[in-house]
Amino acid sequence: MKSEDLEQRWQQQSQEAFHTLAQWQKEHPKATLAEIEAAIDAQLDQVRARIIEEMAQAERETTQQGPRSCPQCGTRMHQRGARTRTFQTRGQQEVNVSRDYQSCPACGYSFFPLDEQLQLPPTALLPHAHQSLVRLGTHLPFGQAAKEVQALLGIRISEASVRRCTLQAGQIAEAIQSEQAHPEAARPRFPLPAAPVVEQMAMGSDGGMVPLRGGIWGEVKMAVFAQVNPSTAKTEQHSYFARLADASIFADLASAEVTRRGIAQARQVCAIQDGAEWLQGFVDGHRHDAVRILDFAHAAHYLGQVAEQGQQQGYHVPARWLNVVLHELKHAGPERIMRHLQWWKRARPLPAVTDALRYFGKRLAQMNYPQFQAQGWPIGSGMVESANKVVMQARLKGAGMHWEPGNVNPMLALRGEMCNERWEESWQYQQRWRNDHHHGQRQQRSLQRRARCAQELRALILHICLRLPSSTFAPQPSSRKGRTEGQKRWGRQTFSHRMLQDGSAKK
Repeated sequence: MKSEDLEQRWQQQSQEAFHTLAQWQKEHPKATLAEIEAAIDAQLDQVRARIIEEMAQAERETTQQGPRSCPQCGTRMHQRGARTRTFQTRGQQEVNVSRDYQSCPACGYSFFPLDEQLQLPPTALLPHAHQSLVRLGTHLPFGQAAKEVQALLGIRISEASVRRCTLQAGQIAEAIQSEQAHPEAARPRFPLPAAPVVEQMAMGSDGGMVPLRGGIWGEVKMAVFAQVNPSTAKTEQHSYFARLADASIFADLASAEVTRRGIAQARQVCAIQDGAEWLQGFVDGHRHDAVRILDFAHAAHYLGQVAEQGQQQGYHVPARWLNVVLHELKHAGPERIMRHLQWWKRARPLPAVTDALRYFGKRLAQMNYPQFQAQGWPIGSGMVESANKVVMQARLKGAGMHWEPGNVNPMLALRGEMCNERWEESWQYQQRWRNDHHHGQRQQRSLQRRARCAQELRALILHICLRLPSSTFAPQPSSRKGRTEGQKRWGRQTFSHRMLQDGSAKK
């Protein structure tokens, strides 16, 4: 359809919508603003759906111009009919897109050219509605997301469809992030932006539990990266990475986020964490020279256990004892605290005292809080605790939620992109991944089809060979030059059938 014809049709459709609104206004002279808005949106949704459909069909006519060569072998492709897909869009409107199906007679490669040109989504929703659905499924439980899609876009969709679309997008996002962590080519498909050189960076990591099916719990490991403002010792511009995996796999997968944030290029890096062994290995693998700081809240927890057990055992513990000890630790370091705990161990032997001495004794170098504060470093892992709440708990630890283990990482991948404010970049990468994946599937089907045809041809040849007599395939003697056997016996004389019948022959 020509552009002039399209423009004329759109003008006609717009005039019909305006006429309908004018009639509605006459019938509803005292309509409220909400009713007016609903009436206008209903007409606009209809016009919008028709325009989208007609523009898509115009693109189809563009793809039909001229012969198309097979992208795999270069043979001219043949058209094998057309098929129509129906999409839902705003206001419960439908958009029908008719696409031509083409296949290669040589290699069997087949596809819909219009699908590649328009980048049609894998669902029965138009791209905007599909992306909105996945965003809502990333934020809200799937049932609530289905209700919000109907309330905001006027599209009715089931909870199962929301779950399926969201998890499919999450699986693709997870695959992209894994590929970014292990780039195999010099020019990767999903390149990471160049990391800026920052004066001070902070990194922290911790674990949080998520409920799984079967009444068990799994530990989600979380890593946070942020810039440090030396004047205020506060972190800013946070980014997150989370996975349900063991420590070695998690450290390997997190390398993409480490590269993106420029941890290796930063002039100084601090690692704020508790004393878990896997956390030390994580820091050793990504920035071994980082300034390691024991989270002040963890140190305060051990000292609080000492005060609580002392009071329970009837020992005299001043009301401000914990505040004084924490102030001493924060502003003077751990030396006097360790001597004080040694006195507690001799005078008041408690399990909490033994645990605190053992825990602090292995981490004295990480408890030099006065020096860390003087250098402008934060001494608390609040950014990690906040990351667990924002990225993981807000979506995966709702009331009554129990997750399949295979669905946790796709959701964490989407939550990470959302909280890192990289949704648009991630969505574009997902579209590229889908296109490449579909192209690979078509090539695989073409190869399988060719192999199947070759196998059927071999079977047919074998079947024909077994049914024919063996003499058919026996080698035929080659024609010899010179006289035949009869000529050798009788000479070169020839015989006439008439003369033989008369009983005489000419010599």
